[in-house]
Amino acid sequence: MELKLFRSNTYAGEKFRDKRNARPLRQISERKEHSVNPFPKRGSGHGIYQYENKYFRYEGQWRNGTKHGHGKLQMADGSYYEGTFSNGEIDGKGMRFFSQTGSKYTGQFVKGELHGRGTMVYTDGSMYEGEWYRNRKHGYGIMKTLGSNSSEVYEGSYDKNMKHGVGTMMYAKKIRSDGCRNGDRYEGMWVNDMREGRGILYSNDGSVYEGNFQGDSFSGRGVMHHISGLIYDGLWVNGFPEIMATKLKISFDNNSEIDKKKKSPKDKTKVSIFQGIGFTVSVECLNESNRVILDQGREIRLTVGFRYYPPVSDNEKEDALFDMIEDDVEEKPIETPFGYSVVPYPITDQINFSVEDIPDDDEQDDPSKSPTDPSQGPTAESGDESSDEKQENTENDKEENSEEKDEEDKAEGDENDESPDMEKENTVPQFPPITTLRTKDGLCKWDDLHLTPAPPKYRPFERMEEQERLKSQSKNRSRSKAIDKFRMKKQKALEEKFAKLGEYVLIVEDVTNPPFMNRRLEPDFLLMKLKQPPKEFKRESKKDHPGWDTSSHIKASMRVKEDEMLSKKHLKD
Repeated sequence: MELKLFRSNTYAGEKFRDKRNARPLRQISERKEHSVNPFPKRGSGHGIYQYENKYFRYEGQWRNGTKHGHGKLQMADGSYYEGTFSNGEIDGKGMRFFSQTGSKYTGQFVKGELHGRGTMVYTDGSMYEGEWYRNRKHGYGIMKTLGSNSSEVYEGSYDKNMKHGVGTMMYAKKIRSDGCRNGDRYEGMWVNDMREGRGILYSNDGSVYEGNFQGDSFSGRGVMHHISGLIYDGLWVNGFPEIMATKLKISFDNNSEIDKKKKSPKDKTKVSIFQGIGFTVSVECLNESNRVILDQGREIRLTVGFRYYPPVSDNEKEDALFDMIEDDVEEKPIETPFGYSVVPYPITDQINFSVEDIPDDDEQDDPSKSPTDPSQGPTAESGDESSDEKQENTENDKEENSEEKDEEDKAEGDENDESPDMEKENTVPQFPPITTLRTKDGLCKWDDLHLTPAPPKYRPFERMEEQERLKSQSKNRSRSKAIDKFRMKKQKALEEKFAKLGEYVLIVEDVTNPPFMNRRLEPDFLLMKLKQPPKEFKRESKKDHPGWDTSSHIKASMRVKEDEMLSKKHLKD
């Protein structure tokens, strides 16, 4: 049975003997004096009550005319609370839905407020589970923030809805303003929702920073173990090292005491190296003030380049196409500050030369002193024969000068018709390349470096020789063909053992991968001129390493024979 009350209030619920067993007039709420409570003074049980302003509607348990026990308080905007009531207040465990945000809280309440332990699920799927204090996250909790592709998770202390105290953060995929991204994990102190104080950041690429934070970035004393192997231990300012290297600098030593006695060249970007003599290269990491920065573990690569000559074509489609294909196969030219590009040339630290291996300056510069056949030289017994051969050579030179062009064509044909057996004999040995080095206190050093003989079919040399051949065709040759043949053979023999004389470019680069703090140091270049070793070096080397003294050994053998003869005479007597 439904009873109509004054002021349009309606009661539907339990009765006792068809009566509500109470005074007809009573306040409807403990907090609002103008409303009327339809429940009896001592009534209890389940009931539904519509408030006067029609914004609230309660359905649930009553005791002594107040909401007590389990019930549901519905609001006109769609929000509601369902859970425990105590003496007319929302108090205990329940669930609250917020229609304006779509969030849903399940947990403990005190006097209508989120207080105690509870879980809040947000509309985007994010969730907080932990301690609450007067409607705010406070104390220990876990916050899972969902994104489009991944989520980030914070586990630690909160204070007034902000991360504060000790906590661990696993960052989401998106790049944040502080540079963190998916997989990065921070363990340490927080102040007002920012990393502040001592902490450790494990980056997703494997790098680890341990030290002080301020304003969500590296600040103060800290150590960075970069994934590339570089280690920085020092002060940090606004997320970067206080002092950071910006460029590389080459220090060169050609290990020639004779060359050191000479005056230092004015142009320090150009140095001399010698065939068969190793040289030393040191590299320093400098800042803008040319101060050495004590970088640990930065990877440095040393390379040597020879001048790049573009492909030569005779305006024929086949040749042009062939050059294009070869150009694609070759390594890309490297730009240098010397006005031309270079392509890599092999360099090694695995060659050991003796004094006898080092080419003599006289033998290379003056071929007229040597015979036409470099493998056979005049001896004391064949002196007359050599003089006759010289006369014959002078007559042959005159004939060859008159028919120079024909001889050139024949010589070229003979060179092209070399048998494959000769090519096998002339194969150039391949040496292992040098490896990259890691800096120690901002320095690294390579010792006993040598330019190796050019590999077979080294394109820059072939193109350079082709250009030189084209130039020589337009000029009159002043030397005899025999001397030219000797020079070519001598040069080929030397080039099978040593690098070709000329200019080379030394290059040092920062190849730390990935780059430290997304920055690479500026490379440095040095122009080297490969020369024949000086005569003084050969003479001093021979003094240090005396050769075979034939006369002394002859005298020693004669003394032995004389002693034997004397001993035989004594025996006979």
